[in-house]
Parts: sequence; C-alpha cells; structure tokens
Amino acid sequence: MKKGYCCARLEAQAGIALIEVLVAVLILGVGLLGMAAMQVQSSQMTNGAEQRTQAVLLTADLMDRIRANRASRADYDGLEVDPDDTACATDFTPNAAASVSANDIAEWSNLVVCLLPEGSAAVTVNNATGEVTVTVDWVKQDPDGTAVNLRTVI
Repeated sequence: MKKGYCCARLEAQAGIALIEVLVAVLILGVGLLGMAAMQVQSSQMTNGAEQRTQAVLLTADLMDRIRANRASRADYDGLEVDPDDTACATDFTPNAAASVSANDIAEWSNLVVCLLPEGSAAVTVNNATGEVTVTVDWVKQDPDGTAVNLRTVI
C-alpha cells in the first residue's frame, strides 16, 4: 500500500518544475524588456544633452566672435540661419576677400546647420545698449527641449 501511495504522489507533482521554469522565464523576460526600455530612454536623453551642449557652445562661440570684432558688431544684427537656405559644407574655408564679420557669419551659420539637426538661429544686436541676443533652435528628440537663448552685453 505504501508503494502505490508513493507513486501516486510522484504523478501528482509531474510538470511542476516545467511551470516553475516558465514562470522564471516570464519574469526574466519582463525584466529584460524593462532594461531595454531604460536603455532606449537613456540613449535619447544622452543625444538630447549632446545637442543642447552643442547649441550652448555655438552661442558662446558667436558671442566670442562678436566680442573679438566689437567694432563691427552691427554686421551681426539680423543674422538668421535657416537650414533650408544654408547647406552643410564639411570643407568650409573662409573667403580671403570678405570681411571678418562676413567670414564669422558664414562659418558660424555653417556650423549651426552641420552640428544640429535642422538647426536654425537668430541674432539681434542692440547697438545703443550693446546687448546681443543669440537664439539657437533645432529639432529635438526629448519632449521638453527648448531653444537655447543666450543674451549678453558686449
């Protein structure tokens, strides 16, 4: 009698290990999907941070160019960079016959278009107060991204 009881108990437990393995695989799969989603989000945020950093560096670059060419700061007023009008030239060279401000504008416009996705920019110079405003915008990957706006007095 004990022998039959033993065999019946083994038959009742048959397949339990397989169910445990399936549950473990399901939990592992959900965890891996969560980690993959975090990796995608992290990559997008890193890309957005890189673009914001690039925009800040570009605005500071133009401010330094205007500061270095202070006598001609009015030449920079009204500068508008439109990605549809400006082509990215990876082999950009300044025009030796052009003025410093014209070369600055051409090179900086090229940098905005080359370094930022659909990058655009606008510059206003108030000669009376010396205030310069540089706004750089681009197509952003993160939902809360805003344009970089730098304002200073030169």
